[in-house]
Amino acid sequence: MTTVTEETLIAPKIIQMMPADGWYAFFKDEDGGMDYEPLVCFALTSNAEGETEIRPMSWQDGFVDFCDEYDNFEGLEKIDMSEDDFELDLDEMIDGETDEETSSKE
Repeated sequence: MTTVTEETLIAPKIIQMMPADGWYAFFKDEDGGMDYEPLVCFALTSNAEGETEIRPMSWQDGFVDFCDEYDNFEGLEKIDMSEDDFELDLDEMIDGETDEETSSKE
């Protein structure tokens, strides 16, 4: 659940929405594991000061919402789910290292 701050009380203006095929948002679950949700879109937004940014949106609690407004949001990853040998390596996503990078350090 999102923490309400002064910033979140002023809703950003959505200027444009772009497809996010193959992109997933990652959230920490209550047990310390990771859940992932497919993105609905990326939104080009403008805040009260006129600053623009691109923000990810996904289904949250029955409606589409900005992923980055949730306290347990961890990041984004583009995943090709069509690969036959698809394996999701959450450790790599959290640490930012591939198995090859880890083995080369040893």
